[in-house]
Amino acid sequence: MLRNGFVRGFARLYFLLALGAASATLMACNAILGVEDVTLRTRDAGRTPGDDDDDDPGPGVGPTDVDTPAVDLGELALGFNHACGRLPDGTVRCWGDNGAGQIGDGIPFDGSRPNVLTPQRVPGIDDAIAVASGVSHTCVVHRGGAVSCWGSNFFGQLGDGTEQRNSKPVRVLGLQNATALAGGTSFTCAVRTDETVACWGANYSGQLGDGLKEDRPTAAPVKGVSGAVSVAAATDHACAVLGSGEVMCWGGNSEGQLGIGSTTESLTPAKLTALSDIAQVAAAARFSCARQRTGRVYCWGNNEFGQLGNGSPTAAPNPSPILVPSVGDATFIWTGIEHACAVRKTGGIVCWGSAGDGQLGKGSVAGSTAIATPVAVLGAPTAVGVWTGGNRSCSIADDGRAFCWGSNLLGQLGNGTTETSFTAVPVKNFP
Repeated sequence: MLRNGFVRGFARLYFLLALGAASATLMACNAILGVEDVTLRTRDAGRTPGDDDDDDPGPGVGPTDVDTPAVDLGELALGFNHACGRLPDGTVRCWGDNGAGQIGDGIPFDGSRPNVLTPQRVPGIDDAIAVASGVSHTCVVHRGGAVSCWGSNFFGQLGDGTEQRNSKPVRVLGLQNATALAGGTSFTCAVRTDETVACWGANYSGQLGDGLKEDRPTAAPVKGVSGAVSVAAATDHACAVLGSGEVMCWGGNSEGQLGIGSTTESLTPAKLTALSDIAQVAAAARFSCARQRTGRVYCWGNNEFGQLGNGSPTAAPNPSPILVPSVGDATFIWTGIEHACAVRKTGGIVCWGSAGDGQLGKGSVAGSTAIATPVAVLGAPTAVGVWTGGNRSCSIADDGRAFCWGSNLLGQLGNGTTETSFTAVPVKNFP
């Protein structure tokens, strides 16, 4: 049974204060708290209907996704200190922190839960077509449209009608027609076959988009969104890309992360009038980015660590999209808490923002380093997708292998060690 309102309110306050305290502690160690993921299948590489497949796009049109592989090479989903990967055969492997059951191994919560240093298979999952992770939970879309989740469930982010964590996959109630997923810090969203969006879990800033601020342990429709082709989720906001190339965002907006030109929160989706022709959107804790079909990238929100990529870190938020000037040929983008990465048409990867834990992959840097312009990732082969989470990043190469770089205290790089890497290293047993 769900807790009563008073207890839930107190619990939420305690949880958020704990996050703040943890963030302060981790920041002192140059770690970043919180991570949001929205996962797009690499066979589509973030493409939306209308992405140009013509090698010669014509005058005035920039690079397109023509080099994206037609085959399914799988995908990754990075939580704060864990990661999961979907393989082309529909199985899922996870690694890293397992304190909340986010590895999905089914081990009971009655003893030690050691970190998992290399990918291990999630039992019972063999038909996944999409995967997404929040801070400490993971979800998959099954072939046929059902959704299963596992891990932390304090706010109902597993969608099974309870608030009990679970190390085994449990089905999301009332959702049988999903096509894509996004994992926010403590909530989850899915695009459905009718091109609407449903969300569940934490809702303290209106991140479920239902016009309220009440948590929901089962899927509920986001108001006013139709024609959606993908969705992105963050700490307290979410965004959707429409088939028309428009973007709608909702939820918290204290740093301008909704991109609507103000810092006023929106409990229902608001359209970003400054953007058009968008193929992919990525949402982070305090900022967001979008990729146009031409390959240009725009970002908005907090820019304290140069995560907007415009070469000039600022303390004041940027509530309207600004161009990342040195990236005009992106085929895939992703945002972490305070850094972002993009795959270029050549398959090279560039990243920008907070760099002190190696999350940009440019080689060893000082712990307080922030880089406000995109830099090349070292050691990563030709990539089809890149994902960020916590203070590290990962990619999938065009041969299906996975690579990661950044912090590795809990084995989140998946290479069998707990040593930080400032350049890309191969993930073991993937594929």
